[in-house]
Amino acid sequence: MEKQRIFRSGYARQLKEGVKFGVNLHRYESENFEYDEEQTLFFLNIDKPVGLLDALDVTDDFQSAIKIYEAYSGLEPIQASDIRFWVYLTHADLYPYVKERWNSEISTKYILDHWFIESPRQGNLLRHSLSQLWWAVHLSIDRERKDKYELTKILFRNRDFPFRTLGTYRLGRHKEAVIGILEFIAENDQLFKGNFEDKTRYITKYLNQMGGVKPIAYYERGFFKSELAKNSSSIESV
Repeated sequence: MEKQRIFRSGYARQLKEGVKFGVNLHRYESENFEYDEEQTLFFLNIDKPVGLLDALDVTDDFQSAIKIYEAYSGLEPIQASDIRFWVYLTHADLYPYVKERWNSEISTKYILDHWFIESPRQGNLLRHSLSQLWWAVHLSIDRERKDKYELTKILFRNRDFPFRTLGTYRLGRHKEAVIGILEFIAENDQLFKGNFEDKTRYITKYLNQMGGVKPIAYYERGFFKSELAKNSSSIESV
C-alpha cells in the first residue's frame, strides 16, 4: 500500500506566505492545485487511504467526518496535530473536496482560514476545513456504546456546535468534557428540542467559566453531566 505523504515544513510555510502576499491566490481557482512533489515526505507509518476523496460528501459534514476519521484512524493525537499533514491534504489528496465544500470566495483570509493552520493549538485544529472533522470525531467517539458514533451525531446536529461553540473553548479540547456534555444532551433530549444552538452555547460558556476556578482537565464525564443537571432550569429558560 502507498504511504501517506505530507509537505515539508518550509514548503508549507512558502505556500502560506504566497497567499498572505497575494501571489498565490489565483492557484486556488484551478480544479487541481499544482504543487512541487519534491517538497513532500512520507508520513511515518501511515498508509494513504484508497478512495477517500470519492467517499466524501460536501453536503454532509457528519458523514465526511466519519470517513476521514476511519481513513486515518491510526493517527496518534500528536500526528493529528501535524500542520504539514493537513496542509498537504487540503492542497493535494483532498483538494477537490475542500475546493467544492469551502470555495465560496477567493480571498487571502478565506484561503488562510480553510487551507492552512496558524499553529498546532487545538483551537486552530478545530477550525481547519479537514482537521476539524477528524478531531470532532476523535473527541466524541465512544466505543463503549452500541453505536460508537451516537454522540458524534449529536455534536454535528448544528454546524457551529463542534467548531465555533465547543471549539473556541479549552473545554472543547478535553474528551471527557465533550462526552459528558453530549451524554447530558442525549439523556435530556426534550430539554434541547428548541433553541439547540443557543442552549449549547449557554452550557459551553457556563462550563468553561467554571474551568476558570476548577481544574476541569482532571474531571471525568460524570462531573460535567452532574453540573449541567444542577443547572437544568436555567438551560430550559434559554
